[in-house]
Amino acid sequence: MSTLVHRRLDRRLDRTLARAAGRPAPGGTTVRRHLVLLEIAFAVAWCAGGFALLIEWARRFEVALATGVLDAFGLGGQISGVLGDAFLVFGPDGSPVVAEMSASCSALTSVLALSALAVVALRRRAQVVVGLAAACAFVLFANQLRLILSLLAGRYLAVDALVFFHDWVGALLNFAYTLIGLLIMIGLTMHDAQQAEQDRTGRHTANRPDAWARPGLGYRAPVAGAPQGPPVRVAAWLHRNVLPAPVSRWLNARREARRVDYRVGHQTAGRRAAAVRELAGRGLGVHTATLLAVATHETDPIVLDALADAVAARQWEPVSARDVVALRLWARAWLMRAPVRRDLPGGSGRLVAVTGAGGPAGVAVIRALQAAGDHVVALDANPDAVGLRLGGIAVVLPRADAPGYAEALLAAVAEHRPAALVCTVAEEYAALTPLAGRLAELGCRTWLPSPAAAETCLDKAAFAAALHAAGVPHPATVRTAREAALLGGPWVVKPARGRGSRDVVMVDHSADLDHAFAAVPGAIAQPRLTGLEFTADALVGRDGTLLTCVPRWRDETRGGISTRGTTFDSAAVTAVVAATLRAVGHTGPANVQGFVADPERLAADPEAPVRVTVVEVNPRFSGGLPLTLASGADVVGTYVDGILDPAAELPRLTFRPGTRMARYFSEVYYAADGAALPDPLAAAPAVAPQSPAILEEVAP
Repeated sequence: MSTLVHRRLDRRLDRTLARAAGRPAPGGTTVRRHLVLLEIAFAVAWCAGGFALLIEWARRFEVALATGVLDAFGLGGQISGVLGDAFLVFGPDGSPVVAEMSASCSALTSVLALSALAVVALRRRAQVVVGLAAACAFVLFANQLRLILSLLAGRYLAVDALVFFHDWVGALLNFAYTLIGLLIMIGLTMHDAQQAEQDRTGRHTANRPDAWARPGLGYRAPVAGAPQGPPVRVAAWLHRNVLPAPVSRWLNARREARRVDYRVGHQTAGRRAAAVRELAGRGLGVHTATLLAVATHETDPIVLDALADAVAARQWEPVSARDVVALRLWARAWLMRAPVRRDLPGGSGRLVAVTGAGGPAGVAVIRALQAAGDHVVALDANPDAVGLRLGGIAVVLPRADAPGYAEALLAAVAEHRPAALVCTVAEEYAALTPLAGRLAELGCRTWLPSPAAAETCLDKAAFAAALHAAGVPHPATVRTAREAALLGGPWVVKPARGRGSRDVVMVDHSADLDHAFAAVPGAIAQPRLTGLEFTADALVGRDGTLLTCVPRWRDETRGGISTRGTTFDSAAVTAVVAATLRAVGHTGPANVQGFVADPERLAADPEAPVRVTVVEVNPRFSGGLPLTLASGADVVGTYVDGILDPAAELPRLTFRPGTRMARYFSEVYYAADGAALPDPLAAAPAVAPQSPAILEEVAP
């Protein structure tokens, strides 16, 4: 008997297994259909269950919220929510009407529908939370606006107006704000700020793993079967057959401009240049679309220079497409536009333009830049300026106050393409400030003081007034001989606008004041100060922070230029210098000149409260700049760093007190055509003498 049972069970099991083996496994479409049905069932259950559980609370909440808003605006006197789930409205004639907050009036249904869509359809995106919150907030706001307008219509018009506005107009508003809420949620959820890199045909060219390929996202995943013909594109048909050619080209240019890779387009010029070098370093055939877009639409020469250099450095790379050939031809043409810059010795370092190359400050700046490994474009109005022989590139310009100065300067910058411009002549600021924007377009950055600050420093009378208003110690300044006589002598008579101790007259007797004022153009007079004269080289950050103050004694001067000096430390001098530069509103390099009445106190204590009087400020580097550099304060390099990166946090500079300088003359020689000639006094290269043992070996 048991054997018969076992046989029957075995036969039944065999039939079950046979049916299972013959049944096909469910396909992907079937599985997806089941998942969709489950999602629909979940959405229906979510909406129905949420409505049943929350509708009473939602009705009371929205009634309380609407009446609270009306009370806040002083409109709730005749509209009350005392009933909890309904409004008590007193019409124009004072008769009360109960407006029930029905379930269809609540925003809960729209909120539940949006949340169901968010959970079912958009749950894989993290930003769906923000999108859903924004959509729900908008729906709640719009529904409250609908309720309040309906209640106000019943209060001030008639009960029929309340019903009409709520039932008919409100229904349209309900549909509209639910749809708008859905669009808000989708827009915030599906938005992605990162634009993929594409070429003109829509294909992605970024170097991404093949596993990322997804059909429909611009990637070309392999498709089995016969290839299909290109789809009909309405936009392409319109461009070919409807739109005028100029309009079509303009629209295409706008589209291509937006295709610059997001990693490049929003950065600063320096970071865009670094990003271009990185993209080109991965291969010209990898990021061809982005590099071509940069070459086509970029306007900053620094970025274009970086792109041209990066393309030129990859000449070994095999040509993989016509776009790579076009990119190389563009780079060759771009590099040929500025051949002088490419021939600079060393092949590295920044190219900096320096104005006033013939003055002591200009020479000092040129030498400091060259010592740091940078290259210089020396600019001066004098063809025989010594700085023109020191810089790698020499350009003679008209005077800053002469016609044609702006055109000549812009032409020189466009030809040689310096990255920064350093002005060492304060009188040129008025001509350079209007050109700052055009220089920046050529890739040449500047850091100039404000016109008001420069004018205050250049006009000694205005400078005296500014220091007097700020309470900074400054000698009394007058404009007439009679006023000078009242001050008491001896006096210093000098031009109100002058430089380099030119036309400065020392007057000891009041009878000579009239002659001095007649001899000096635009003269002012000040009492002659006693004590020891100093000059303080300073650098002020763009935010007004004093980055360094290097005071030095003017031990010996010739023509207003310090030939011997010694750096010293004084808290009182530094404080007065900072107050002076703050009073005139200056930023950038400056040198402050003044007197210390009791300098002997500083020998024992740099913190001694000595009496300091400021005479003038030059809003530029000083002629004694080499002493500041020798004491350890690299004001030139820091200033150039601040020019190239205005947002950089510049360091505070220190110096060595007690550093001394003795200056001597040095010569350069050149022929009539400007060619450099050898220095006959230059020391010959030292040759180590051979030892006697070696001499004996080579002797015959």
